[in-house]
Amino acid sequence: MRYSGICALIIIMTALSAAICGCTAGDSSQAAITTEETVSESGLNIMTEEFPPFNYRDKNGEIAGQSTEIVKEILSRLNQKATIELLPWSESYDAALKEPNAVLYSAGINEEREPLFRWVGPIGSFDYVLYAKSGSGITINSLDAAKKTGKIGVVKDDTRQQFLSDSNFQNTISLQDDKTCLNKLMNGEIDLWFGSSLNAAYIAEEEGYSAGDIVSVYPVRSNEVYIAFNQKIPDETIENWQNALDSMKADGTYETIINKYGNDGEDSVISPDFDNSKTDPTLTAVIAVTEGQIKSILRPFEVLAMTNEVRSGEWQKIKPLLRTLEEKEPDTRLWYANTDGSYYTVVDDLADSNLKDRSYFPVVLSGEESVGTVVISHSTGKNAAIVAVPVIVNEEVIGILGASVYADSVTETLNEKLPASTVYYAIDNEGKFALSSEKGEISQDISLMTENSSFGKAVEKMLSEESGTVEYEKEGETWTAAFRKSPLTGWHFAVAEAV
Repeated sequence: MRYSGICALIIIMTALSAAICGCTAGDSSQAAITTEETVSESGLNIMTEEFPPFNYRDKNGEIAGQSTEIVKEILSRLNQKATIELLPWSESYDAALKEPNAVLYSAGINEEREPLFRWVGPIGSFDYVLYAKSGSGITINSLDAAKKTGKIGVVKDDTRQQFLSDSNFQNTISLQDDKTCLNKLMNGEIDLWFGSSLNAAYIAEEEGYSAGDIVSVYPVRSNEVYIAFNQKIPDETIENWQNALDSMKADGTYETIINKYGNDGEDSVISPDFDNSKTDPTLTAVIAVTEGQIKSILRPFEVLAMTNEVRSGEWQKIKPLLRTLEEKEPDTRLWYANTDGSYYTVVDDLADSNLKDRSYFPVVLSGEESVGTVVISHSTGKNAAIVAVPVIVNEEVIGILGASVYADSVTETLNEKLPASTVYYAIDNEGKFALSSEKGEISQDISLMTENSSFGKAVEKMLSEESGTVEYEKEGETWTAAFRKSPLTGWHFAVAEAV
């Protein structure tokens, strides 16, 4: 009897199990419908433009790209779906301003645009660059020079156009997209294209040219891109999107997407697989990292020097701009100097000391930029490389924007990126160590340390030539060093190996 009951129970359970399986795994379409029903419509009209690698239409006609993947992942994390349209920038920008449910990516932020939208991001970054046609012979060393260099093509309503407008450029032509800009550049209808470092080569190849057909003549500034929402989109939506993006950054998904498109940040300048016996690639890397840190100050300074706030010469108007930049560049001390040598810093306001005795000061007062003079900072007492840009109003220098870039911090950055055994140094135009893998040598006068020595003679040779190799005796060892002069700082960089 007990056995019969157990058999009956098994039969009943088997039947129930079969019934359950028949309602689930046996009908995969039903399972798909159930999953789909958990995803809701976002109610958003999402738009983008052709701006590879951030957003573009791929060979299959699908909207793809780095930013597109990020937007789709955010929607997925919110269990939402939405249609994405690819439109000309000016059309999508206008719609994002007017339609209450509109979303636009990848969009840059500037002072004029920031209050017009609500923002989530950043979702990427790139450099603004002025490009010329290869062989044109065009060279540019400042934004002022660009204002006098023919016609500049730029995408209509883009932040790049607004940047040029804010900087009082009068020689710009607004065009539909970057492809149009490139083609007009190649056809000789414009002289410069204000493009992006991230996609210029890609666009050139898409339009039937090679990357070598265009040349970067002036990198202007770095810019981050965001997702822009119409002002009427509710707080909850903005918060949910930002939280989803932040979670992507926290769990590594964001970095995976960025790396997939080759935009993995400046840490990739030096490969972890460098062979330290090959000094020249290492030398190139040392110069690249150092110049990168200096350019991160120089380029923004060139832009700030043209703003109304800085051109006013009033410290209380200038201070907020420098404070914002210094927060992004913690290894620098930023300052504004009057023509009499008195100066202000974000930390101390009016400083007690004076800059008139600095060798770079008269150079900048003459209207020239000064990059790379090594000093011991009056305000911090630290070894510093100076970046100084004149503020010019009506062809007269009214002040100086300056930065003291801490040389010890640059050295620490290099030491983190290079193999521990690497010996490197940089010598400024006054014969002082600007950088050194031995931090204690920074700012020391080499002639006082090495007069009539083998190393001293090697330094003399370096300073007299643009590049090459030298051999010298130091501390009982024979060394071979590859050296090269930096056109930005005027420093002679060297990477040395014991023979």
